[in-house]
Amino acid sequence: MTIARQPDGVEGLAATNVTDSRANPVKFAKLAIAACTAIMLGGLYVGMRNSYAIGSFAAESRVFHVDVSEACLHGTEAPPVFEARQGDHVVLAVTSLFPGGLYLHGLETEVDIAPGMETTITFTAEHAGRFFLHLHGNDEDQTHAELAVLEVAPRQP
Repeated sequence: MTIARQPDGVEGLAATNVTDSRANPVKFAKLAIAACTAIMLGGLYVGMRNSYAIGSFAAESRVFHVDVSEACLHGTEAPPVFEARQGDHVVLAVTSLFPGGLYLHGLETEVDIAPGMETTITFTAEHAGRFFLHLHGNDEDQTHAELAVLEVAPRQP
């Protein structure tokens, strides 16, 4: 800014050409609004991404292992209780010394198992409740043993 003396003797501001974009208030205001909007949207995304995600929750993967032994078949050891929440991806990995079928009550699915091989049942826990995993044996006694219990808790919004 320069002060110039005018011909009538009065001092005043000299006219200058302003080409600096920082001095242009309209451009500065638009840039400031755009920057503030981007920062607010980014902050909202980071803060809320788990609160209002599609499906309203973040599901987890749960993998449970069951080894079928003599103790399982004769009921001398309590079956394990596995915990999951609605919407979780569940994998039941079963290794057995005995042939037969794995049956998960509630899912109403039976999968054949072979001795010494790992067999998996994979599903999404859609309903809350208590579900029982049984072995239906192929032996002459038609063994029916409870192998595990899956407890699916309701997911809170």
